Amino acid sequence: MDYEAYYRHVNLEEAGPEAVQAYYDQLAAAAPTDPQATARTREADGTIPGEAKALLFNVSAEIKNTFHELGAPIPPLLNGCTVVDLGCGSGRDTYLAAQLVGPSGRVIGVEPNTQRLAIAQKYLSAEMKQFGYQAPNVELVQGIPEDLSFIPDHSVDVVISNCTFNQSPDKGAYIREVKRILKPEGEWYFTDVFTDRRIAPATAATIERVAERLGGALFIEDFRRLAQANGFHDPRYVMTWKTPLTEVEQAAYPDVAFATITSRLINSELTCDHCEDYGEEIIYDGSLPDYPDFFLFDKDIKFPAGVQCHVCDNVSVLGLGQSRYAHVITVVGSRDQHFGDIHGDTIIKTAPDFEGVVDEDDRPIQASCC
Repeated sequence: MDYEAYYRHVNLEEAGPEAVQAYYDQLAAAAPTDPQATARTREADGTIPGEAKALLFNVSAEIKNTFHELGAPIPPLLNGCTVVDLGCGSGRDTYLAAQLVGPSGRVIGVEPNTQRLAIAQKYLSAEMKQFGYQAPNVELVQGIPEDLSFIPDHSVDVVISNCTFNQSPDKGAYIREVKRILKPEGEWYFTDVFTDRRIAPATAATIERVAERLGGALFIEDFRRLAQANGFHDPRYVMTWKTPLTEVEQAAYPDVAFATITSRLINSELTCDHCEDYGEEIIYDGSLPDYPDFFLFDKDIKFPAGVQCHVCDNVSVLGLGQSRYAHVITVVGSRDQHFGDIHGDTIIKTAPDFEGVVDEDDRPIQASCC
């Protein structure tokens, strides 16, 4: 199956950036007048990190009131980083990130819609003054995430976006541009809506459905496939919430389950598409303000501070190469010897024993497709 084609509404390569921009213009025209009508994140615990939540007070009221989301995908350790905010809207997350990267860092906000971007631009000088910066560390660009040609290759530490990836008409192009601009061991950290199945094309192709930030949501396994096909070997899901829907919205998607997920994708050739074991261990030093007791790697994995933990190659990368997490994570060991599957490869281990063979759940293999 061509997963990219299934979700594509405009082919950037064939139709060009102007056609993609025109699609975003249609979405903006179809969007509800109330910005929060399409907000798919919420102010639940953990949706905005503590250090970022305190900085919301420095962001102008109009920016916050016209922003289309409530939670924020803000990862730790942004000081001095170059951050790109895709689909930045009125700029709330852009200005949050601007405070976290500090005066030595840089934030580029990219937004297709001129009206939303104008609000962010309107307050640029006032925000810099509020932050106490002598020179702006924010650049606001009208553009599309699928064509970031104004950003050099491998020049960005972190890419963020807040429930805008689902609206992309060419998600493969979007992912490839994120991959291109990220430095080695750079991070794509974003929140978006995903589903437990593919939405029928007749529904997904409707501008109104995509504008409400539901019709364009990907089946979570298709996202994994697209990410891996375009060089992000190991997508991780950090936090998940049930996506809030109205009764009318739910009725439009019978039997479809939606989840709002914050994802972490590391751009590294040191990772692979399966967790492999090199005997490496990591130690988290506990110095992150919001995580004094543990490092939250994904929704299933927390590393206690000060404890040496055996990890796979996709986790140890946090402390290797150019990763900014190397400031707080130490890797013990090397990759001189390979120990195979981190969980043990049941296919190989059971191959000689054809009597009583068990599957990965240690249960007898059934005569079934799954």
